[in-house]
Amino acid sequence: MNQTTVLIIGAGPVGLTLACELARRNIDFRIIERSAVPQHGSRAKALQPRSLEILNDLGIAEVLMPQGYTELSFRKFNGSQMIGETPRVVFPRNDTRYHKTLLLPQPKVEAALRNKLEELGGKIEWATELADFTQQYNSIQCRLEHPNWTEELTCTYMVACDGGKSTTRKKLGINFAGETHQAQQLWVGDVEVDGLKPDAWYNWLSPAFGMAFALFPFKDSSTWQLQAVMPPDENGNVPAPTLEGFNQLFKERTHMEGVTFTKSTWQSVYRVNIRRAEKYRAGNAFIAGDAGHVHSIAGGMGMNTGIQDAYNLGWKLAAVINGEAKDSLLDTYGEERIPIADWLLETTSHRQQVMLAGAASGKTGFDLLATEDTTQLNLNYRGSSLNSTGLITTSGLQAGDRAPDVQLADDSWLSDKMSGPEWKLLLFGNEQPAGYRKGLKIIKSDDAVKQAYGLQEGIVLIRPDGYIALIAANAAEVNTYFGSSFFLQ
Repeated sequence: MNQTTVLIIGAGPVGLTLACELARRNIDFRIIERSAVPQHGSRAKALQPRSLEILNDLGIAEVLMPQGYTELSFRKFNGSQMIGETPRVVFPRNDTRYHKTLLLPQPKVEAALRNKLEELGGKIEWATELADFTQQYNSIQCRLEHPNWTEELTCTYMVACDGGKSTTRKKLGINFAGETHQAQQLWVGDVEVDGLKPDAWYNWLSPAFGMAFALFPFKDSSTWQLQAVMPPDENGNVPAPTLEGFNQLFKERTHMEGVTFTKSTWQSVYRVNIRRAEKYRAGNAFIAGDAGHVHSIAGGMGMNTGIQDAYNLGWKLAAVINGEAKDSLLDTYGEERIPIADWLLETTSHRQQVMLAGAASGKTGFDLLATEDTTQLNLNYRGSSLNSTGLITTSGLQAGDRAPDVQLADDSWLSDKMSGPEWKLLLFGNEQPAGYRKGLKIIKSDDAVKQAYGLQEGIVLIRPDGYIALIAANAAEVNTYFGSSFFLQ
């Protein structure tokens, strides 16, 4: 029987992020995907600033930045009448190099992650499905199916990144509590458009539908993403979208002449589901991304939250597998990420209601969706059992907070020094780099870092996923921290 340490189910952004995290830590894994080829539909189209920081740590954010928009404005219409144009809202801050959302189609994100995974020596097993599995003590017996073969595989850990309809989650018996908003459905698709200039995100507002129609042009592409609210019939159904249907609906709702959709490469019906898994772990099996949480698409945070799930879990799996931490560390994955999912469901539902009300008023559209919180830079793990209380900072920074990035005197960024899979230790004042845990990356703080962190003396211990574990007065507390119940000396 073949063996691997970690089996990843699903090669979308979540599974690929986890695979890259494991690959750069030299953890044995396999990643399978039931589809025979990468999916081509645009689907998610926003990378929030926090996700861009993570992808920068993986070395691909700067590859993606030229492929999308950060400044595209909202052009709003009532029928054929243009009623205004609104610039994208930006939330300037000096603790990140990425304070703007990047808009680009999901396949470009997946392609960059696949390239990084290949660079790290990993590969995706396409057209391969987890047909069945049985958990035993400290292992999982799996049966994989491919059109040309069947394989029996033993893995130590399994992570389901197979989407909102996750068959793995169902087989694990994890309840996916929540509700389906059958009345809130959309036609979505990718189309080519004649008659519109691709220099704005077009919104058609309507008292009857809220967002009657929306068209977003992708950069350096002939493809636009289409969205249109579709009220269901008495049985809760909407007709399947087609190119002909897209054209007909556009004419009915916009009365705009001279605009035609000439081609459609992807069509789908989106139904609003608000659900969260009751737990993220069952034995040695975990769920991540949409397998653990689904919600309104308002705010563009689904793919991002999944990427951040994987970033949280990856280093913890590696630490346990490498004998650096106890199994209890893996329980902090759900402890930390489930509250984030609850925030996500609440926030996206609220933003959708605000957007629809604004659109129905005929004044605002998708321009109302973004807030400072939707950047996901303010999310924290302050309640985590991995935190150790210590020194008070003048900046208000606490254990559990995201470690702020800082632009240094030479115009480089602190994140350049903090990149990589290690724990990081920031030294302030006269603290000297000696006698610390093996594998700890030591970084001396300059005046800009001292100001941003609100410390003149002491240390800040930063986890591999960029969150603060400890703020303390002296180095001795670092070894005390790693002597806690989660870690092995």
